[in-house]
Amino acid sequence: MSLDNAPTLAILRESMAFHSQRHELLTRNIANANTPGYTPQDLSEADFHRALQRTLNNSASGEVAARRYQAEERPDSETTVNGNSVILEEQTIRAQENRLRYETALTLYQKSLGLMRMAARPPGQ
Repeated sequence: MSLDNAPTLAILRESMAFHSQRHELLTRNIANANTPGYTPQDLSEADFHRALQRTLNNSASGEVAARRYQAEERPDSETTVNGNSVILEEQTIRAQENRLRYETALTLYQKSLGLMRMAARPPGQ
């Protein structure tokens, strides 16, 4: 197994890919907060967890595949008279939570790489 296919790194890459794609959707929802008839979209956490399991299984065999998640319509708690169901506060909270999860995965990825580099160095260097 190459270092790049280490299960920890594969899971963290999958997590960053999911949260990056989710960020695109959440920012699109916020941008369309005043668009008549717009329904916000989000990604399925269940799909993400299944993808993590597949990534873990595939990384052991050396297979790594990039995934795109399917966006689903997820109306917020209210719908305005013009048919728009984006609530800015709800979308902003989701975007902040998503950002924190992405940054956590990125930090763990960077720290993991650093530890692997340190372990690969000859003693005394």
